[in-house]
Amino acid sequence: MIEFIAIFIALAGTLIASYYDLKTTEIPDLLPITMIASGMLINFLSFIINGNAGNLFLSVINGIIFSAIGFSMYFAGQWGAGDAFLLAAIGFLIPKNFFVSDEFPFFFTYLVNLFFLGSLYMIVYSIVYSLREKSAIRYFKGQITKFSWVILLLFILFLIASSILSYLILNSVNIKLVIISSVSSIALIVFWLFSKSVEKSFIKRIPVSKLKVGDVLLESKRWDGISKEEVRKIRESGKKYVYIKTGVCFAPAFPMALVYTFIFGNSVVNFIKLLYLI
Repeated sequence: MIEFIAIFIALAGTLIASYYDLKTTEIPDLLPITMIASGMLINFLSFIINGNAGNLFLSVINGIIFSAIGFSMYFAGQWGAGDAFLLAAIGFLIPKNFFVSDEFPFFFTYLVNLFFLGSLYMIVYSIVYSLREKSAIRYFKGQITKFSWVILLLFILFLIASSILSYLILNSVNIKLVIISSVSSIALIVFWLFSKSVEKSFIKRIPVSKLKVGDVLLESKRWDGISKEEVRKIRESGKKYVYIKTGVCFAPAFPMALVYTFIFGNSVVNFIKLLYLI
């Protein structure tokens, strides 16, 4: 029963974080810290009550792994600190999947689902964003025209490589599998070009007078919003304009991946099974 409290906190916490991320582009520091403390306390109480240290051990391992991955993404400039703390919080809260039998550990399945579903979420987010920012569409069309011959060449190479792999693994060339895998590979490349086009429109030139706490300067190597003191110093520097950057609000991918993990298990395994059914 106590495990369901941890699951509730994980879902509620990630949903609240998603709300703040979409509304303000920032996740309150206290939220993931409270989730981490709750996870450690709940799994420790589970150990005291049940006398089984398994869940406590797994939650610590998951928390350490998620922290390492989350803060690696943060220091690489891909995530904000809030996203890194949120991933760590999920690790400390959830030791394993209590709903679906999975041949993989929870940390592996959740990470696979987070990055797989997160990619789909980012595509949808980028499409919606581009409908408002017409410059992204124009840049994307230019990129497709510029690299059309490269895309065609890659598609041919994917067809050849998929055919060889199909023959080596299945002892025959599965035409449907070859076409689906090749088209999927090209689609990912096209979506990558699209995301880079949208990324260009995330960079904005604004008057210093409109600069506010939490804005991320273009020259910042990490997704750290500027403080009130930094805003004051920039305004006193005499600059008239600054470049800031925004990005995809990634927090909603966390509850999406949690729900999928609890209901369906590993998304990549399910995708491969679906390909075989086709």
